[in-house]
Amino acid sequence: MFADPQTVTYNAVAKSLACISRSSESSVYRLNDSATNSIYTLTLSHSFKTRNRAVARIQRESITTDPLSSSTNIDVSMTATMTIDFPNAGLTPVDAQMLGNCLTGFLSSANVLKLANGET
Repeated sequence: MFADPQTVTYNAVAKSLACISRSSESSVYRLNDSATNSIYTLTLSHSFKTRNRAVARIQRESITTDPLSSSTNIDVSMTATMTIDFPNAGLTPVDAQMLGNCLTGFLSSANVLKLANGET
């Protein structure tokens, strides 16, 4: 199991997310950040069946002004997910680690911005 709390960095600011749920296959960490009026939720999970799957998911929920009605606030959210999917035989967790490292190495700040802007 991962340590409690987990720290993530958003906009160069470290956020400490406390564990709010644990099971044998997942853990959920959350921070209700009153300074930014946002909720950060980190979910770590796995499933080891016919194929092995490990998922890290971070979500940010915020309240912001409705662009169609400036007197109204709306809830908005965004999510970033990394999924590693690999077979039970033939490839090992170390192989999955190397492929995951390959992807996270590619996902530089500049490349994430290009992707978010629609480049492929």
